[in-house]
Amino acid sequence: MWNSARRLSSADTTRFLLVGGLCYSIDVGTLVLLHGVLHMPLTAATSLAFVTVLAVNFSLNRSFVFRSGAMARSAIVKYLVLVALNYCATLATVTGLTALGLAYVAAKTASTIINAVANYGAFRWWVFRSPAARKTRSPGTPGQPEPIRES
Repeated sequence: MWNSARRLSSADTTRFLLVGGLCYSIDVGTLVLLHGVLHMPLTAATSLAFVTVLAVNFSLNRSFVFRSGAMARSAIVKYLVLVALNYCATLATVTGLTALGLAYVAAKTASTIINAVANYGAFRWWVFRSPAARKTRSPGTPGQPEPIRES
């Protein structure tokens, strides 16, 4: 349990949350501008806002958050698979929750929180995991359980 708590307070988690906050601001700011100010249809505005933040999100997570040594091409392919899943989840959540009467910014916020939780694990253990980390990891590192200690 302490190991899990330590991971949640780790430097990469803090950086992930900072980058996430920046990307959320860009994403929602773009959504509000396109839908709220320019009156673009919600689905189109949500899609454009989502695409706007992709390059910033990938670059900062790869270089600043996880400091990945993974091959860029491999990480981009994995990232794009995750983006497709995130896009579907975002569109379904935002349009679904607004159809239920929730304000679109609140729906976007709910979508962002759901995606962020899933993305942290996917980024850490799949997208930005360097091949060397798989070969040289020590017990207790992400993706490998702690050894069982006999009493």
